[in-house]
Amino acid sequence: MPITRSAFQRYRLIDEIISRYPRQYSKQKLFELCQEKCGIRSISSLEKDIQRLREDHDAPIAYCKRRNGYYYTNPQFRLLRLMLSPDDMEALDYAREVLAATQGASVADELTNALQKVRQSLDIIREVKTDALTRRIVYVEERILGGNRQYVPMLIRAINQNRQIQFRYTKHEITDPNALADVPRLRSLHPILLREVADSWYVIGYDEATGKERTFAFDRMSDLSLTDEPCAVPPAILTNVSELFEHIYGITDSSGPVEEIVLSFSPLFGRYVKAKPIHQTQEVIRDTETECVIRLRLAPNRDLLMHLRSYGDHVKVLQPKALVQAMTESLQAALDRYQTPGHA
Repeated sequence: MPITRSAFQRYRLIDEIISRYPRQYSKQKLFELCQEKCGIRSISSLEKDIQRLREDHDAPIAYCKRRNGYYYTNPQFRLLRLMLSPDDMEALDYAREVLAATQGASVADELTNALQKVRQSLDIIREVKTDALTRRIVYVEERILGGNRQYVPMLIRAINQNRQIQFRYTKHEITDPNALADVPRLRSLHPILLREVADSWYVIGYDEATGKERTFAFDRMSDLSLTDEPCAVPPAILTNVSELFEHIYGITDSSGPVEEIVLSFSPLFGRYVKAKPIHQTQEVIRDTETECVIRLRLAPNRDLLMHLRSYGDHVKVLQPKALVQAMTESLQAALDRYQTPGHA
């Protein structure tokens, strides 16, 4: 039988009060609290709610005559935990996978324990006076959510269930000079993996039409749906995608081979780079009072070039020659923009 919103509020309050072990509340005190918080009208209504909790939700509610109070015979029981639907549990599984991918396995492993503690924590929070702390002690960067990140659970489901996806995709590049933008095309993809870069999400998969792996940004996707067609990814494509980011910075692919990239940083920025490596292949080959030199094993691409430009005059590319030239041309082009009329 579906539970109404008002009944759910009453059940949640009763569960909250009874779970405050070792404190126990009499029927009269329990009624007064429920009357104040959710407007329950009579003790007989309270008794009916307790009976429904026992019968419909297997709540192990017992009464202690010595203490004149209700308690759970299983102190670990929590009503909300039992009310999670299969869809809720599936969503939590997706959340755990996203946490594992973005924050590391140790964080994801803590999710289960954290969820179990949320209920108890709410009780503690309600007992803390709101005026105990008047200043903010944790500040995180406020991010503008969006970019179709709601597609993450759908795509994880598609990959786990080995199902193809369909969506419309808008390119940033305008291929028709007479149009302001290309009309979004309907595309099909065999999804393989998801990647998050700089707070933007991407799906990499096998494009059967071209016979190649392709990368699509969530923020340019629309009308995403899962099909009943199974994925059939060639083993070579699967291997290539699985190893794609071992020697790639960011998300854009590279047409060139993996090379040794040597960078010279100022001492100050050298400390930043050592504390937060550019890539997993990074190694320090020289660290002195005048410079910090690191080596990377990457296939140079557009994302790497943009990242290196963000260091300004604190970095110098030493090798390979092609990247030195690309960096020089990019910086020169930026300088030219300031020297053209209208940029004085």
